Amino acid sequence: MAHIEAPGYLQLLLAVLGYAGRPAAERRIRPDGEGGALVRQVIRYLSTQYAEPVSIERMAKTLGFNRAYISRVFKRHTGMTPVAFLLQLRIDKARQLLRERNELTVEQIAASVGFQDPLYFSKQFRRLYGLPPTVYRASLLEE
Repeated sequence: MAHIEAPGYLQLLLAVLGYAGRPAAERRIRPDGEGGALVRQVIRYLSTQYAEPVSIERMAKTLGFNRAYISRVFKRHTGMTPVAFLLQLRIDKARQLLRERNELTVEQIAASVGFQDPLYFSKQFRRLYGLPPTVYRASLLEE
């Protein structure tokens, strides 16, 4: 199931970041060049493990590469670090849950996407979307 969801999450992330609709030459993600296979492996790993406590060290060991090498290649291909990608992925999944699962509390959603601290989750959500998750959810109910 995760192998089906991972490409979908990548497309959602790219759309949020503004890559969708841009010519391929203008996109910062170049997963077909040198290191492209590694970038795809990292994206697949993070897309399937986002709800768990993920460390770059553990990911590097699992994938069989040096942590610094993975970070450098990933940033060169995507314009962001693996940690920033993971944060964006978690927040986007939480945003989806806020829209679709009204019965879940913000704390439950935060925990389900890998945030152990609901306050940190709220701060990061606000930083990326300009409003706290509770206000985001309330605005959806008003529509």
